[in-house]
Amino acid sequence: MKKSGIIKKSLRNYKVARHRPKVWILPSSKIGYVKITKVASSSVELALSKYIYQASTGENMLDMDKEIIRTYADQYAIHTDLKDLPADRRPEFLFSFVRNPLARLHSSYVNKIEDVRTAGEDQSIFWNHGITLDMSFEAFIERLIEIPDPKIDRHLRSQASVLCDKGNVLVDYVGRFENMAEDWKIIAEQYKLPLLPHKNKSSKSETSSPQSPYTHQTAKIVADRYREDIETFGYADEVQHLLDSLQ
Repeated sequence: MKKSGIIKKSLRNYKVARHRPKVWILPSSKIGYVKITKVASSSVELALSKYIYQASTGENMLDMDKEIIRTYADQYAIHTDLKDLPADRRPEFLFSFVRNPLARLHSSYVNKIEDVRTAGEDQSIFWNHGITLDMSFEAFIERLIEIPDPKIDRHLRSQASVLCDKGNVLVDYVGRFENMAEDWKIIAEQYKLPLLPHKNKSSKSETSSPQSPYTHQTAKIVADRYREDIETFGYADEVQHLLDSLQ
């Protein structure tokens, strides 16, 4: 690798390692949201942006482009580890959503590798990790398990590394992607949030095949890598069922 490439990779690795979770704190300071990528986060951010717009104007906006959402995020979201969130900034109710880590990882692979390759792009956003667009899912797994959470891209970082500290969950409510509509409704009714829009549709390649993208071996490897997610957020039975089905 040329010297310029080495410097570019080092800077990218530094930026990835320095990244901190995005925490939305709504104007009333009564409610906040901790973003986990690949867990309907775009839909949640859109709903929160609509809430902020309605609260400030008294009007409803049927749709919002990314620029408006980004503007609200600049105003109402901060990047911080939850354990470092100042007490005077912490809202009364802090929530997040999680997802089966095996499904979340495959979704990241499809969205950031397969879809990008299909679109004719020539570089993965994970290029600094040595992950290329021509990698199979198995090769992708073999590479990512070598990278610890503090050094890996946020799309591949464990959910527990964002939401927990020393085994303690630091948010007041953890909803599940698999029960998104019902879990969102609980929060929405209590805090008068809008219905959850469906912002980003799943890739065709992500949903077209009913067959598991995992083999027994790769599923076990990923389950070991994301063991804390599985145990902390109640996915043990679901993951074990998958492993049994792949025997």
